[in-house]
Amino acid sequence: MKEDDDPYLLERLRLPDGIIGRRAVVPQMVRKRREHFVRVPWPWIERLNGATGHAYRLALCLLYLHWKGKGEPVKLGNGLLEMDGVSRYSKWRALNDLERRKLIAVERRPKRKPIIRLNLLRPCGK
Repeated sequence: MKEDDDPYLLERLRLPDGIIGRRAVVPQMVRKRREHFVRVPWPWIERLNGATGHAYRLALCLLYLHWKGKGEPVKLGNGLLEMDGVSRYSKWRALNDLERRKLIAVERRPKRKPIIRLNLLRPCGK
């Protein structure tokens, strides 16, 4: 059989006209995630005043993961943030910003996920 006659060549595998190459269903992980919400402590809102979009998004993600992990420190990988449009470089800039605002403490580990401890600032008088 000649190479030109092979029906499984990548050039021959095309979608018919009018069909868009998208998933027909939303993955279950994304569907479940859309049902959740995040509670943000008011001191965090005050300290996030003027933060960039990625720092704010990362702060919300960290609060969610902190709740989901029952208050344990968070190991923060790149995969979850990539789904939200935050690159690994933006993640580190945002972590530095949140650490500067004293909202988190970051344990940096070479070639491993950083461990994040949240500072859930308690209001005075309680």
